[in-house]
Amino acid sequence: MNIKSLIGAIVLLFSASQMFAAEEPAPRRGPLQLPPIELTSPNDIGLVARIHFATHTPDFDRSRAFYRMLGYTGGMSGFPLTNTHEMARALGMYDICQYELVKGEVMNVPGSLNTMSIDLLQFKRPFNGEPPYKLPNHLGMAYASMLTTNLGSDVAYLKTQGVEFLSEPWGVPGNRFVFFRDPDGVLYKLDETAPPHGDPKQNVHIVAMPYIGINVKDLEVSFKFYERLGYTNVARFERKGTLEEAKAWGLDKPFHVKGVDVSLPRGDGHVLRLNQWIEPFDSAPAYPPPINHIGINRIALIVTDLDRAVGLLRAEGVPFLSDVAPCCSGTGEDKFAIVHAIDPDGVFVELVGAIKKRVPVPHPAHCPAPVIKLPPQAAAAE
Repeated sequence: MNIKSLIGAIVLLFSASQMFAAEEPAPRRGPLQLPPIELTSPNDIGLVARIHFATHTPDFDRSRAFYRMLGYTGGMSGFPLTNTHEMARALGMYDICQYELVKGEVMNVPGSLNTMSIDLLQFKRPFNGEPPYKLPNHLGMAYASMLTTNLGSDVAYLKTQGVEFLSEPWGVPGNRFVFFRDPDGVLYKLDETAPPHGDPKQNVHIVAMPYIGINVKDLEVSFKFYERLGYTNVARFERKGTLEEAKAWGLDKPFHVKGVDVSLPRGDGHVLRLNQWIEPFDSAPAYPPPINHIGINRIALIVTDLDRAVGLLRAEGVPFLSDVAPCCSGTGEDKFAIVHAIDPDGVFVELVGAIKKRVPVPHPAHCPAPVIKLPPQAAAAE
C-alpha cells in the first residue's frame, strides 16, 4: 500500500460505518496494514506521513462550497457527530461529557501531487466563534501554502468570486505569491514556482501543498521538537523583505524572518516550515484548548505504533493534551487511536496510529449515557 492509499485507508477506518465520498460512495476496503518501515533507532517514534490538518467553521456548507471551488472535489464524510468522553478529552474538552458536530468531512484534491487533505468541521457544542489569526506572522499554524500552475489566472477568477486577498501578487510570473482568505478568514498562501501553465479550461490550477507554515518564538527550541518527531531533513533560510514585499504578507513595515523547512526522510516527505519572525514579532499566543477554534489549529500525523510513540515521548517530557483515545467509532473498542502532543508554542500535533486493544473506559458516572449520532447518510447505510 502506498502512502496516499494509506492515508485514504486511515480516514476510512475512522468512521462509524462505511464513509461516503463527496461525489460518490467510497469503495469498501480490506483490513488496514501500515507499510513496513525500518526504525532508525530505539527512539524512533515511527512517523510516516501527514493525514490532514483541521480547520473549523461556523458554516460548513458555505466553507465546503468554497473549498470545492479551489479543487477540493473529493472527500470522505460519514463520521460520528458525537463520540466518547475520551474523544472529547482528546480535543481538550474537559468540561463536557460529549461534543457534537453539525457536519464534518476530510476533503481532498483528486490527483494532487502530495497530501492536501483538510479536515473541515463545524462544531455545535462546544462552539467557538472567535475569528482566526488576522495575519500570517501570528504564533501557531497561521497559514498553509498551495501550489498553483497559473497564479495570475487563479487570482483573476477568485476575484470574480469575491475572494479576499491581502494584496496583489508579489514577484514575477513563475516566482510569485499572494495570500487569500477563506470565507471565515483562514489564511492561505498561493505560490507559483514555475512559468504559468496548465489547462486553460480550468478556473483554478492548485495541484499541491508545498508546506504548512508554523510560526514559533524560538526557532532552535521548536526545531528540536520536530526533529525529535522525525523531521530530520532540514533546509534553513533567512530573509529580509522590503516594504513592498511586506505588504504582500499584510504587514506595514519591512520584515526579517529566519526559519527552517523540515521534512521526513521516509513516507510522504511532507514539509513543515518553521518561521521565527524577528521583525515584526507578534507575541500573542497560539489558539488555546479546546481544539474547536476557527482556523488551522491541529495537524494529524500517522505513526506505526501509537502506544510505543507516546511512551517514548512521555518519557522525555513531551506534554500531551490528554490520554490516548480510541478513535472513532464511539464504542471505545477501536484498534486505532489519537492523542495530541503540544509543541513549544502550543500547536496541537495529533498523532494517529495502532494501539493494543483495550477494555473500553466506562463513561463517567456524572454524565448521561453517551449517544453516538451519525450523519443522515451514514445512519441510513446501517
